[in-house]
Amino acid sequence: MATEFQDIKIVSLDDEASYKSDPSSALINIVLNLSSSAPYEWSSYFNDRWIQQFYMMKRNASVSGKQLEIYCVPHELQTDHIPQLKKVIAETNQAYREYLAQKQQIAATQAASEADERKKLASIKADLKFD
Repeated sequence: MATEFQDIKIVSLDDEASYKSDPSSALINIVLNLSSSAPYEWSSYFNDRWIQQFYMMKRNASVSGKQLEIYCVPHELQTDHIPQLKKVIAETNQAYREYLAQKQQIAATQAASEADERKKLASIKADLKFD
């Protein structure tokens, strides 16, 4: 039985993992911790959706594992980026739930088809005579 998917959320800022890649810039790679490690499909959807997202102060952001990294000025984070990140994360959670439901439906259809084939084979087996 599949375990139920728990929505992924931003839970904290990792100041130790955050870093400045360009000393002459005010921009910092800010690392945000997620509530759980994002499955590959979830990360891929988030990253693709973030590229398509548009708002005035948009910065580069991506998810890998249990972290979301955004390249921005720290004081922009709360007012400009967190609301947009939360929006895309909510959309990603919904899309991932739909993906899981579709995957479960396909598995159920395959299992039913295999069971039907086994019944047919059992019926044929019962009718076979070898002497």
